[in-house]
Amino acid sequence: MSRSKINSKSGFLLSLIFVGSLAGVSLLRTSFQTAERDPHYLWLKKSAGLTQHWFNIIKEKKIDLGISGDSKSIVPNSFMIGDEYTPLTTTLGSLEAKELSTNPDYSAVILKMLFEEGIDSSSKIGITISGSFPALAIASLAACKTIGAKVVLFSSLGSSSHGANQPLATWLDYEHWLVESGELPYRSAIVTKGAENDMGEGMLEDADSIFISAAGRNGYSIYQPADLLESINRKTELLVESKISLLINIGGNHASLGSCAHAVSIPNGYNKPYKICSDEERGIINRVSEEGIPFIHLLNIKDLSVKSGIPLEPGMTYGDSENVYFANTINKYAAVLLLIVILSFLLSFKYYQTNLRKPND
Repeated sequence: MSRSKINSKSGFLLSLIFVGSLAGVSLLRTSFQTAERDPHYLWLKKSAGLTQHWFNIIKEKKIDLGISGDSKSIVPNSFMIGDEYTPLTTTLGSLEAKELSTNPDYSAVILKMLFEEGIDSSSKIGITISGSFPALAIASLAACKTIGAKVVLFSSLGSSSHGANQPLATWLDYEHWLVESGELPYRSAIVTKGAENDMGEGMLEDADSIFISAAGRNGYSIYQPADLLESINRKTELLVESKISLLINIGGNHASLGSCAHAVSIPNGYNKPYKICSDEERGIINRVSEEGIPFIHLLNIKDLSVKSGIPLEPGMTYGDSENVYFANTINKYAAVLLLIVILSFLLSFKYYQTNLRKPND
């Protein structure tokens, strides 16, 4: 047989094996794949349910006070979204990101990260928040309460667009309403104004009186550091002295991120300790990480959604978040059988090709 015919037959058979292998893999994924519950399924559902319950407490308080937002959002928890611009607004923020953050399933996502680090009721967690993502802050606190972890909480009142930026519905109001209801066992140990240098710089003059009023009616005092470095140092020292097992940062508070140029590159989600930068004004996240403490960074909500399996485009519902609670697994016996079949075909092809090229007697 001529070499060209041999090559033609060999190529055809090899293509046939390749196509057959692809078909087998496709069949494996469609017919032999099952969705299995996460090992902590009931805990995850409990955390998300508690988050929604706390959202509803805030909703009732806002209704009682006649507070509504100007976003015209249609997501179910739109009452967790503030106004586009108020004296408490520090930077422009994405309405889509704020809508996404109101999905209570983020609490389950955060709890999964806590389980990954082995956090339980014996652990103490540091949480630093700005007013930008109050829904994520509540989701994080709900995750902590679900497993009974202790919390050292720091909050700042400045907020990007559509966050907790309404004068009568600041983060301190949200926190106080939940504490007052008997539901939330945690209170902010340090409250700052946020914005530039964590001192409220760069904001409208009206902001200062709103901050003072919010603190006063909710029983808090505002810590005014001398500069950014003082705020970073004081908060870091308290977290380290408290022997936290993990830090959760929510939003872009200046003291949390610091002035390090590398702060914008801090990965979203759960992170093992690593050195971010060595600048003097490196933030709390960096300094805590230097102490060997892991952290969860929650800022780029769209990136977090893609990683965790939460739908990116909520409307009148939040869509299917089943990937948060279930993992798709392939039947291992079917997978082994497919591998054996593919290897058998390849060995048969090799045998056939070897015999085909033997010279005739």
